Amino acid sequence: MMSQSHDDLNGTADSYAAPIDVLVGGDAWRWLFVGGLFLALLYVVIPYGHLASVVYVVATTLAAIAVALAVKRRQRLFCPVAWLLIASALGLAACGHAVWYWLDLRGLEPFPSLADAFYLSVYPLFMAALWMMGQRSSRGDGALSDALIVGVAAAVPGWALLIAPYMEDSDLTLLQLLVSTAYPVADLILLPLILRLVFLHRARVTAHLFLLWGMLAYLTADMLYAHGNSVGWYGPGGITDALWLVAYTLIVAAIWHPSASVEPPSHISIAELSGRRFVVLGAASMLAPAVILLTAGVDVEVVRVAAIASILLFMLVMHRMAGLMRETRRQADELEKLSRTDPLTGAANRRHLESELEREMSRALRSGSPLTMAFMDLDYFKRFNDTYGHPAGDALLEELVGAWRPVLRHSDLLARIGGEEFVVVLPDAGIEEAWRVVERMRKLTPRRQTCSGGITEFRPGDTAEAFLARADRAMYAAKHGGRDQVAIAEKAS
Repeated sequence: MMSQSHDDLNGTADSYAAPIDVLVGGDAWRWLFVGGLFLALLYVVIPYGHLASVVYVVATTLAAIAVALAVKRRQRLFCPVAWLLIASALGLAACGHAVWYWLDLRGLEPFPSLADAFYLSVYPLFMAALWMMGQRSSRGDGALSDALIVGVAAAVPGWALLIAPYMEDSDLTLLQLLVSTAYPVADLILLPLILRLVFLHRARVTAHLFLLWGMLAYLTADMLYAHGNSVGWYGPGGITDALWLVAYTLIVAAIWHPSASVEPPSHISIAELSGRRFVVLGAASMLAPAVILLTAGVDVEVVRVAAIASILLFMLVMHRMAGLMRETRRQADELEKLSRTDPLTGAANRRHLESELEREMSRALRSGSPLTMAFMDLDYFKRFNDTYGHPAGDALLEELVGAWRPVLRHSDLLARIGGEEFVVVLPDAGIEEAWRVVERMRKLTPRRQTCSGGITEFRPGDTAEAFLARADRAMYAAKHGGRDQVAIAEKAS
């Protein structure tokens, strides 16, 4: 029988509202999930017979209806056409179950039967839906290639365990052989499409996580059935059949979860290869030689040696590539850090200041919390350079940042925006608190040098340029007032 960003998820509560959600509430997916699991458990517990078959067909039919209803009534659903294909696939699976149970409970065992036609028609719809969901992503980053690597590698044990037993069965007719092998072949095609979504999205959205687990559960049930049917341990009414119901339940929970409206974000750069994906690819590369090693007869020692050597070579190549990946990631981290920091002092640079200042201003507007800024400038720095030389001036700037950092909180930002000019952004700090901090910084100026500072508080309607300019004017007021002091910007009129 066949059948991420954290903010994105938290923010969907306001964006997916739909009439049907108002009727059943945002927790509808929980009730559907629990109900589906209950039916799966009920099917396993009750004796196999007419009641069990009714439970199974009803559960599958309800799953198809639930998905179709969500497509019809929910707003802003991610890739609704793909979900419509999945609903159609579940409907065909329900028809297949109804036909199969009707035949089985009457002692009829025609193979192939009409049920097989329904079951096999499910796969193209699942494949098309998964492909469409992957196509909605704007990035490729090699996900399809990596998924094909795993799929091709899985084809070797799939052939050995699921297809070869049928090929060796001389009692099967050609049509029976084609239908029997069509199931595992379809599963092996479905696997890369599932993995492609995993690699593209990393299952960071809860709804897509449910969908991927549902597809994997469906695939597992298929493979367990194919293996159990070929070697004789499968029987209807057990865990394998229930696993299909679990798959349907996960799919229903996926489309009814609020995050089903979220389009998966691009998670990594094209050049990056995640460590977990690398492990998956390496393990997949060793599947084929492992099958050779485990299935080769005693009279083919050369094949055994070649298989062992292949595994060792793969492990060595993986080790080498892992080292290259670590070095590449380290260099990327260094480049990213350089793009944000001043190379001389290690303070933030102007570019990083501008991006962080915009973010903090937006946060202050939303929360109403205070935000202050200090503009600081060394006094007579040109004279210091002319007297002691530029290397001494560079050393003074480095020591200055080193002396100031311990005074600041982790949330504060110290940026160098010019030769001897610095800006300090102090979130959640009022004028008085900022003045105390800047006074301490002023007194810590090394090498008996002095500095002047100007402080201002963020005001609604400020642009970043206006905010900076007001702090700059306050700093020049301190300069004109005799230097080596901190001035506070004029109050808004």
